[in-house]
Amino acid sequence: MASCNLRIPPITQWFPTTPREFYERDLRRQKLDRTPAGRAWLRQGESVLSDSLLVTVPYREKDYFGDSISAHSYCFTLPAGRRLIVSTSSSGNDSTLRLFADLFKISETGNTERVTYMAKDDSVITYGSGKDESLLLRLQTGLRDEATITVDLKTEPVLGFPVAGRGRSDIISFWGADRDAGRRSHEGIDIKAPRGTPVVAAADGFVSNVGTNNLGGKVVSVSVTGLSVSLYYAHLDSQLVSVGMRVKKGDTLGTVGNTGNAITTAPHLHFGIYGGWSGARNPLPYVDDRPERLPKLATTKWLGDTARLAQKATVFRTSDLKERLASLERHSVVWITGQTAKGYRVLLPDGTNGYIGSTTLQPIEGQITRRKLNTPLPLVAQPVGGAGTVRSLTGSETVEVLGYYEKYQLVRTEDGATGWLPEEQPASGR
Repeated sequence: MASCNLRIPPITQWFPTTPREFYERDLRRQKLDRTPAGRAWLRQGESVLSDSLLVTVPYREKDYFGDSISAHSYCFTLPAGRRLIVSTSSSGNDSTLRLFADLFKISETGNTERVTYMAKDDSVITYGSGKDESLLLRLQTGLRDEATITVDLKTEPVLGFPVAGRGRSDIISFWGADRDAGRRSHEGIDIKAPRGTPVVAAADGFVSNVGTNNLGGKVVSVSVTGLSVSLYYAHLDSQLVSVGMRVKKGDTLGTVGNTGNAITTAPHLHFGIYGGWSGARNPLPYVDDRPERLPKLATTKWLGDTARLAQKATVFRTSDLKERLASLERHSVVWITGQTAKGYRVLLPDGTNGYIGSTTLQPIEGQITRRKLNTPLPLVAQPVGGAGTVRSLTGSETVEVLGYYEKYQLVRTEDGATGWLPEEQPASGR
């Protein structure tokens, strides 16, 4: 999945639409965008749009918002035929919490386009289209808000089931099954039902064909409003509509039978979906009405805290812990910013986001070892080149080593200041 590339136009040309944009406008009017906190808020809202962490729907994650973390993002693929449902819940003070949710579509070139957003005082987003789409959800809280927010990502079919009173368990033949001794494959699904069972419109649209052919027998086709797909109903016993009729979801089109090449089989509906120049599509995702189960989250006391690892760990780009991003040594320092079914979302000291599996964590308050400096060193705010200096240490100080990250040590000075020091040599006790 490509990363995002969103640019906010100058304020003189900008007309706010979403609750977040109205909030941003108010920040600018109050000149809060010139304060360090306001600049950080704006910067973080844009930076998470370039996050490339991937999750798989259905998905649940509980994340910490507060301190210097005001925004999180979630990249995922929405399959064709499914409608996305985003819902959020908070453990903070809902009466004062400001939560903004925006959903973006990511193009093949990495450009982003906002497709919908969560309305004010709402907690749900719904979105669906007729093709596979790469999406990014951004959640951001207001300036100085602190909360623990659970986000649920689920999908449901964009179409209704095409046989009245039937469902997923009544499908007897699926897409791709062999036909005619393997000379062709099944371009649809077959749904069993007694002869005469109503066959219904799976969506609003108009009847584009009513006819008869050798394979399908008595058939009806419906062109769906807003999805650019056509629904094909075959082997009907009766046809109860005519070409050009407008139909609503649930309207009866005909009845189940076994006409055409199904004459020797039990009555059933052959249901197909065709999408313009793309040809036949697998109808199952469009009508699969089985409820999705969200993963259960284990409770953790570490959410929002900085901790160190009790053993080595791997950092992953994906929430399913399959795409490796980095390796962490024992006693590496991580910030626990989220809880998943398989572990944690973490922020590494150099600003990298990722996922780790469930592992033993330790508080960083207790020292691992002590280090006697033998040369002056800068105590820096982050373990990266060019980081700001907290202060300079003399070559005669003794510091407590609290954790590690790559070639740096997190230390505490005798007067209680904390920061990062480059390693002079491998630290003992690691």
